[in-house]
Amino acid sequence: MPATTRTTAAACLLLFIIAAALCAVPTSAEMVIVSGDAHSTAAAWNDMGNGYANQYRWDAAIDAYTRAISLDPAYARAYFNRGRAYAALKQYDQAIADYEHAIAIDPSQGPVVAPYLESALAVRYPTIPSGSLVKGYWQTGGQFLAIDNSQGASDLVVALAPRGSRGALLAVYVAKGYSHRFDQVVPQGPYDVYITFGERWDPVTKSFVKVGGYLKWELPQYFGGAGTQGYTMTFITWQPPGSWWSYTLTPIDRQQFPVL
Repeated sequence: MPATTRTTAAACLLLFIIAAALCAVPTSAEMVIVSGDAHSTAAAWNDMGNGYANQYRWDAAIDAYTRAISLDPAYARAYFNRGRAYAALKQYDQAIADYEHAIAIDPSQGPVVAPYLESALAVRYPTIPSGSLVKGYWQTGGQFLAIDNSQGASDLVVALAPRGSRGALLAVYVAKGYSHRFDQVVPQGPYDVYITFGERWDPVTKSFVKVGGYLKWELPQYFGGAGTQGYTMTFITWQPPGSWWSYTLTPIDRQQFPVL
């Protein structure tokens, strides 16, 4: 074979080998992660998630962070990073859960995570002014029912239902640190008073996300619309009563709470 032909053949063979090698290079950065110890591999997935996040590829970032978490369930930073990706997609429930999990796993992350958590909470659960109606209407009159939650540890929703009814005629939100007074806001007659307390009122489900409990005031209240008589309920923190003589608030199931 002439020297020129041999040289050409060798060059073609070399090009073929180079092309084959290029084809063998992973087309995705994911393929370069090799098995190692769980934490190191989790860290590699977390770094990859950060790369996707920098490209605004939030779904890919979430997948990478999830892989990191599956390898190292105590990887607080991966939870935080995944929470930010969820928030970018406006999936605030998932973001809040991840932020809270990150802080629970590693409290030292709190100062970093807290502003993101507060921001997501503010969007998902907008602040409700104390005294806002959840259901019903206002009507001034004489007899009153005052709810003092100025020293309470939870937000409240107080519901008034006609005696024996399954539906509330009126319900009002009373934030912790505040008081509110009903002044003949319902038609004349006897009413059962119900309370639910907790944190993060969800107007869609009409319940607290973090439910403290449901209570019923066993003594029915009568609104007569005349005079200045009334009742004041001071709510601090409900605890099981020492005896049935000492308390008129009784815990009930969610199903017993009136429909709002």
